[in-house]
Amino acid sequence: MTDSIATSRMVGSGKSSHEIIEPPNNLKDKVKPLLPKNGQPVEDPVARAERELKKLEPQFEEWMAKDIARLQKAWTDLKEENGADSLGNREKSAPLFRAAHDLKGQAATFGFPYIATVAASLCMIFEDDETLASAPPVLIEQHIHAIAAMHREGTETGPDSLASKLCEELTKITQSIVAATKAQQLKAS
Repeated sequence: MTDSIATSRMVGSGKSSHEIIEPPNNLKDKVKPLLPKNGQPVEDPVARAERELKKLEPQFEEWMAKDIARLQKAWTDLKEENGADSLGNREKSAPLFRAAHDLKGQAATFGFPYIATVAASLCMIFEDDETLASAPPVLIEQHIHAIAAMHREGTETGPDSLASKLCEELTKITQSIVAATKAQQLKAS
């Protein structure tokens, strides 16, 4: 197979036959080698980024605390101003989603992988208007309490840790609510 032309082949027969298409692998054409400049050795950009990230590490705890406080405030504001039933209103719940989304994206980098997992589970609820409207407010609150507790208690890791089990259960419950909402949507259409 040449690297610049896609190939395909048929697999199976009858109703179970399907075509497998293998795209060309032209990554080598897109990646340029790092060349030394003025006789200086080439510095690994990944290693440089890791060093810079290490310099920022002392600030991670403070940033996480601020983002978690923002998540908690967004939830409190939503409940106080509009009632938890207004969760289905995207405009009113947008600050809560943004705070959860920020945590989802950066918590693992800051050394809190379980917080990232719980925040990702919370963000799943916001993916669909019907899921958002039908999600029990207590589930949102459980996600927020779990994130705060994981931050407060530290970063115990491992498949048997309480944080791991909590992530697993919250994600499982959220996925079941999302699946039930999608099933209702299919049934209604």
